[in-house]
Amino acid sequence: MADDKKKDGGDKAQEGKKKGLPAIVMVAIGALVGGAGVVFAVPPKEKIVHVEEKKLEDIDVTHPDEIQHEFNPKSNAGRGIARLAFKFVYTVREDLEEDAFTSIKTHWELGKAISLEVLSNRSIQELNSELGRRQLERDLVDELDRTLFPGKKDEKVARVTRVFITRRIQQ
Repeated sequence: MADDKKKDGGDKAQEGKKKGLPAIVMVAIGALVGGAGVVFAVPPKEKIVHVEEKKLEDIDVTHPDEIQHEFNPKSNAGRGIARLAFKFVYTVREDLEEDAFTSIKTHWELGKAISLEVLSNRSIQELNSELGRRQLERDLVDELDRTLFPGKKDEKVARVTRVFITRRIQQ
């Protein structure tokens, strides 16, 4: 019986060694399977490249059409006539230039009417003086800005920034 126990115990030890693979082989197979699993199961890392957005700048655009008026300035005798033509410059963000032009086209006639009203409220003396012409230009800028680009200051598509007189005749 004692011999039987040794025989049984010895057989089990030999059988355990014969049944399994060596430990190094098991580690190598595990590494191969694990590596393949990582390659196929884990998505590849994506490189995130931060591209700086192009900053849209404001540009100054001179409107190509001229506004011309023939009007009677204020005078004591009521016998004066003046002809005045001017162009204006507006500032707009690069991407909104088309919207600004559409707004001008929509409000063009009203802008001309408002500018005639501003001009008609000037006297001949104001039109002849340098200070009067500067004030006239500021008033035209304000009125054209309000008329051609309606809305609150932050919501406007563009803004009129300058008016320059191209022709001026007074009699």
